[in-house]
Amino acid sequence: MHKSFSISPVVNREAACPRCGQKSRSVSPATIGSLVTPAARARLRSLAGFQFCATPKCDVTYFHPANGETVMAAEVSVPIFQKGTGQERLVCYCFGYTVEEIQREFRTTGISQIATDIKTKCTQGLDDCAHTNPQGSCCLGNIQRVIREAAGDNQSPPSDAGSCCCQ
Repeated sequence: MHKSFSISPVVNREAACPRCGQKSRSVSPATIGSLVTPAARARLRSLAGFQFCATPKCDVTYFHPANGETVMAAEVSVPIFQKGTGQERLVCYCFGYTVEEIQREFRTTGISQIATDIKTKCTQGLDDCAHTNPQGSCCLGNIQRVIREAAGDNQSPPSDAGSCCCQ
């Protein structure tokens, strides 16, 4: 027997993670449907209404503020950039760029063309962030963060550094 889910639009609101209390962001039903393991997805009442918790040390990845459901990091089918520390972890889920690749390019050349490459591919319609990225949105802010870290700059990004080219 197949379970049917309500697939309504993303609710655009911020909520605090029930485990760590940090601010979260809404994700689409497509993200939950694509990245939550089948076993975890089977227990959910709906795919809509979930928030993404990006806190590194928090085991919760998605939570539903209205009904209290949670999805733990181990119940997501891909490793989560924000919750990992390894150099091999993906930053760009659509095109497969890792922390290691971005940092290596920056250390070798003093710049990284990876963000430009991603923007070019996005303008060609080759991205699928809602289905591939656990945060459910464009990775460019994360790419810029990795580049700043490679440069030894751990300051906050300029306000447009994470602007999404994929819309």
